[in-house]
Amino acid sequence: MLNNLIIGCGDIGTRVGLQLLQQQQIVTAMVRSAASATRLNKLGLTASVSNLDASPLTLPSITTDTVIFYFAPPPESGEHDPRMSNFLQTLEASDTSPSRIVYISTTAVYGESGGDWIDEQSPTRPATARGKRRLDAESQLIDFQRHHPVAVTILRVAGIYSANRLPFQQIKAGRPILKLDIAPCSNRIHAIDLAEICIASARSNTRPLAIFNVSDGNPGSISQYYRQVALTFNLPAPPEITWEEAQQQLSPAMLSYLKESKRINSRLLATELGVSLRYPTLESGLTQCAEELGNCLD
Repeated sequence: MLNNLIIGCGDIGTRVGLQLLQQQQIVTAMVRSAASATRLNKLGLTASVSNLDASPLTLPSITTDTVIFYFAPPPESGEHDPRMSNFLQTLEASDTSPSRIVYISTTAVYGESGGDWIDEQSPTRPATARGKRRLDAESQLIDFQRHHPVAVTILRVAGIYSANRLPFQQIKAGRPILKLDIAPCSNRIHAIDLAEICIASARSNTRPLAIFNVSDGNPGSISQYYRQVALTFNLPAPPEITWEEAQQQLSPAMLSYLKESKRINSRLLATELGVSLRYPTLESGLTQCAEELGNCLD
């Protein structure tokens, strides 16, 4: 049985961990709080609490067949990821390297592209601190891989949605969206598909250093997303506003997000990883969300 370590076991990590348990794999999770560890233990996962900001980290025993899923986010400020530095320094001091590290990054590392199609060979030029932190973590992993006998897979992930991530609160509150005809291109992936992609990339025997864009391959816009959620769950359609009105009404974080427009090419998921998405369109994904929730909202 393969040995799996999940560092940062939130929603996606939990999905990955439970699937691995079903496959009779050994799974250990590292989380930041006792409450998270208790939740995971109740689900059957072996979990321990660790301070990711500590240097060095205390890692479980690493063997040559260990796969590490690194899902922990960087700090919320700055342009570097010291948590990744702590993690890699701890591995550096270990006598044994894992077989592979799977890292969840973000398509924000590409920055603004004016709506052009982006593949894995496109230049990385993040404009936001969030994108710069993720690119810094990627760079650290790539440098580590060059000097150690470990394979690294970097997943540049678009916006994640699932039944427990939908913007019901924002829609019910009447939060406005940009007019459809001016909304920039955005991309998304269903959490169920993302978890399966994580496992597929860990089991793949592709390149020692592999980078994959992760999206459903059907770009839309955040405005389209909000409208489709409202339609699927019989909620009032969000009011639409102009860009000038958005400058006054939307949060700085949302405005920053809306300043980037790109279409993500994710064909390598099929051609190299052999992944067939369960939810290749927003409509099919939201149908699954409605079925999971029983289409009953408070």
